[in-house]
Amino acid sequence: MTDEPSEEATQPQPDEAPQPQGGEPTEATPGPKVIRRVVCSYKLGWLPGDWLQTWRRLDRVFARANLQVKATLSPLEDLPADTDILVVPPELREAAREAAVPGTPVLVTSAASAAGAFADLVAKLQAGTEFTAEQIDPADKDKPKIVSYRGHTLID
Repeated sequence: MTDEPSEEATQPQPDEAPQPQGGEPTEATPGPKVIRRVVCSYKLGWLPGDWLQTWRRLDRVFARANLQVKATLSPLEDLPADTDILVVPPELREAAREAAVPGTPVLVTSAASAAGAFADLVAKLQAGTEFTAEQIDPADKDKPKIVSYRGHTLID
């Protein structure tokens, strides 16, 4: 037997991980997830008028709350890669869980109860505990906005 320390003894233990300097969050202590895109989704070929209005309502709720979150209307079959939260009606609950990237939160609400669900979502974003969103700078609000289109599709 030798007096040299074993390789296992020199490795830091999980509870002995070095503390970050300056209060920066590490992988061990993650902060709230920053939300940038919320997608209202539907089945391709079937978009009810009340669900279209639900998406418009969500977009207005984010604008009124001065949150820098993009509300997008997209079919389940073609979800954007950067979807942070997926909003679907109750009849698409299972299809949404299959279509979304694992770990993506799914908000299930009917068009009739969407106002309350969106108010709760905005409250969570503003509280910053589980989710958070960046605020729109009031100085940028009145500046002109450049918008690009490819055919009929808005390019973000």
